[in-house]
Amino acid sequence: MSDNPVNAVASLTEAERTRNYQDQIEQERAQRIALHKQAIAAHKFALAAATETLQPLNIFADGDSWFDYPLPPFGPNDVIVSLTNQGRPQPLILNLAHHGDEARDDLGVAQRLRIIQNLTDPENGTFDAILFSGGGNDTVGNQFCLWLHDYVYGMTPSQGINVPRLGSVLGVVRSAYEDLIAVRDKFARQCPVFFHGYDFAIPTGKGVCSFGPWLKPSLDFRGWNVPDTATQVVKEFLLQFHNMLTQVAADNDNVIYVQTQGTLISSDWDNELHPTSGGFDKVAVKFRTALQAKFPGRI
Repeated sequence: MSDNPVNAVASLTEAERTRNYQDQIEQERAQRIALHKQAIAAHKFALAAATETLQPLNIFADGDSWFDYPLPPFGPNDVIVSLTNQGRPQPLILNLAHHGDEARDDLGVAQRLRIIQNLTDPENGTFDAILFSGGGNDTVGNQFCLWLHDYVYGMTPSQGINVPRLGSVLGVVRSAYEDLIAVRDKFARQCPVFFHGYDFAIPTGKGVCSFGPWLKPSLDFRGWNVPDTATQVVKEFLLQFHNMLTQVAADNDNVIYVQTQGTLISSDWDNELHPTSGGFDKVAVKFRTALQAKFPGRI
């Protein structure tokens, strides 16, 4: 390998780059865990010193970019960052979410074991709630065209969705949610699980950095190229996702589906999949309201 750092990086294989990227993610997660343990220890010390110290919620979070959005670079905001800032008192949140994660990966063996380890680690404290955001990366992107029908003149947006195919992939996503709930039941029964269904994204063709767009290319490929109609097709897709999550919440005890669909307006979207900083604030309000209903006076 060349001594020149630029040439050395350029000569890395794709597998090596992927491995290095995954190592960076795991190092970041390890740092978050360590910081959470420090916060729990500091809070215990404060409790011992002053009996009137407020009892903030201790929350475990995992999922995708709605819980871990790295932009803007010098002041990133997402649901978890905003929820922490809004909380009175501010919650202590161990956030293991990472942008790009799929629900099926989050509940695969490696990440499932990490969830269990951290839920049961006494240094993390006893968690009050579990927040999860997942399913978007399982269904959008290049594969989005698989859940769409070709446009034929006269079709309505609801007819644009290939319901059996979408139902199949949503069944996989549902299995991840159900297994997360099963993990909760076994290792942290005291914790309610909160999750959401994103919001009605607009297929503008706008991505972020080198990622995306995730919707418009598939819609264009299938012939859904009238902007308003394409937006309605995406809405129909997200309503199918909403129906699945509603059923999961109805079928399981102590599970709260936070209704975030219909929260954002067009100016609240930064790109096809992610809200602006202000948009994330609006979604975080929905989570805070749901947590306040479950834990009055603690957030």
